[in-house]
Amino acid sequence: PPLLAALAAAASAAAASAACCDDGRGQRAFQRPALLCESSPPQATPRLQQRPSCVRPPPSSSIAASFEEEDTTGADSAFVLSQQHLLRPSSHNPTPTMVPPPIEGLSGHHLRHRIVTAVIGLPLRGQAYIAKRLQHYLDFFHGAHTELFNVNDYVNRPNGDDELLEALRTHFEQGSKGKQSHAIIYTTNAWSAASSQWSGHSKSRRRWMHNALEAELHAELHLVEIQVNDILEHHLMYIQRHRLSQEDPHYEDHIREYSTRFVTIQEDGTEDDLNYIKVIDYNKKVVTNNMMSTFIGSRIAQFLSSVHPYKRTVYLSRHGESEYNVEKKIGGDSSLSMLGREYAPRLAEFAELVICSGAERFAVVTLGSKEVEGLRARLSKVPKSGQTGGIFASGVWEGDVREGMRLVRMQMGYGTAFEEVPFSLDETLKLANDSPGPLTLIFIEGGLPGVNTDFGDSEMLPQVCARLWTSSLRRTKQTASYIKHPTIRLPGGKVWEQMSHRIYRNLDEVYAGDFEGFTYEDIKRRAPEEASLRKIDKLGYRYPRGESYYDIIARLDLPIQQLETFHEPILIIGHQAVHRLVYAFLTNIDREQATELNIPLHTVIKIEYDGTGALQETRFFLGPTRLDEDDGQRYL
Repeated sequence: PPLLAALAAAASAAAASAACCDDGRGQRAFQRPALLCESSPPQATPRLQQRPSCVRPPPSSSIAASFEEEDTTGADSAFVLSQQHLLRPSSHNPTPTMVPPPIEGLSGHHLRHRIVTAVIGLPLRGQAYIAKRLQHYLDFFHGAHTELFNVNDYVNRPNGDDELLEALRTHFEQGSKGKQSHAIIYTTNAWSAASSQWSGHSKSRRRWMHNALEAELHAELHLVEIQVNDILEHHLMYIQRHRLSQEDPHYEDHIREYSTRFVTIQEDGTEDDLNYIKVIDYNKKVVTNNMMSTFIGSRIAQFLSSVHPYKRTVYLSRHGESEYNVEKKIGGDSSLSMLGREYAPRLAEFAELVICSGAERFAVVTLGSKEVEGLRARLSKVPKSGQTGGIFASGVWEGDVREGMRLVRMQMGYGTAFEEVPFSLDETLKLANDSPGPLTLIFIEGGLPGVNTDFGDSEMLPQVCARLWTSSLRRTKQTASYIKHPTIRLPGGKVWEQMSHRIYRNLDEVYAGDFEGFTYEDIKRRAPEEASLRKIDKLGYRYPRGESYYDIIARLDLPIQQLETFHEPILIIGHQAVHRLVYAFLTNIDREQATELNIPLHTVIKIEYDGTGALQETRFFLGPTRLDEDDGQRYL
């Protein structure tokens, strides 16, 4: 019968188009069927600015026409570029899905209501920092493109309040990235902005903001009030570090004067119709009202329950070189290579001396037998000014070693444990000359680590409480295996386990699905179409039966929020793709740029930041040096 023959032919065609091919190693390599329009060759496509030209014909019936009127604002950018060819009609799918289901990383594109979030509070409470952090979080994790508006920029203008309202109107109607649905207003100097209606420091001003946004822009107002009750801690950890307190000797008078005008959001029922969140002592207490009914409101409440403006330090390190790095393969759960196993104890020394003991500089140098012979001329018992006791670098050294840095650890031959340096220079040189292989030395500057000093028992040296995270994969856990976990007694009888090892699957490397264990040359040879799709859309491309960068972003959301709560320094041992995103978020880099960042092996990246706007990055290369810098992860 013709119908059965047609079905059989269709099944054969479908089986052929989805066929697997033997990769020559007894494995099956997946090939996707070509789903491009017949008139559209499979080539790289420019970034999508509007709907594809190859679209569904307009429906003729009135019922079908009514479906066209459904609100699809933002739908043209609510899917990833590597899906574009799937949205075009083809011979086997003449009426395709025009907009795929939303994904978490692009959920902000589906907002239907205009929302303005106003961050208010007494001066020097971190309003600007929290506003900027919130804006970056919503954009980075949810694609909710948000513009910041500083009230202080409009204060000294004759019609400043009206100009800010018009700026918001322009943002919503003619945003640089299309129609926008969210804006944040804040102050960088609350006492200078007190004359503005947008300062929100009284009930009448908050009511004016609510009414103006509703009547003029059809927008909702979300209020975020920052309250600080622990004034002493806040003064020491934030106010003294802020430029306003350093530039204005009368800042305390300004705060007292402003506090006489400021009226906190009332909880007596008179402002219950407003949407607001009170953040009290930052992530210690949060009160919400009408915030959880919108996407933006719920995300604001969730994120602001974690963030604080106090100084914190994050150390990022990839695992040591793995066996797959040597073979330039991606994915998998391989063990460390020989060089990777050498990196692990170096990282452990870095953790003890820098992260936990406060050393400011750290340098590792490996010497051959000829260099060891001339070591006496490069070491000295004479410290530079401000130091006492120990052995110090003298003269010119290669790498990061500087004259006057203290020698604290030495390793005789690869694969052996690091030892503390003897107090005697002669004994140190004897051990160095007896080394059966290359001699590795560790120098530091600052801090008080080491026992061979005039500072007394090392058990009494000050320790900084610190944290340790790794992924669940073998290579990160092996890299962390040498890190020590001593117990520290804290005031009040509390006990802290130093660098307590926490393992998170959310930190695992991007899962390459069918391409796990392949090199990128393998992928380009076996699946050139997949390689082309990923090249044009690295952020959104999902490996067959694997993950995309958007998938990583989704699983990093909660760990990043937990990271925002910490005050202690933390070392995160992870992977190339994951650390690209973590690094980009911490340093305020757009996620579109994150996929090309370089996170090198055998290097620790130290990131220090706080609510004053200060951000400092330092990189420590620990070695050992790899002969081939290509680890196969560049295109990951």
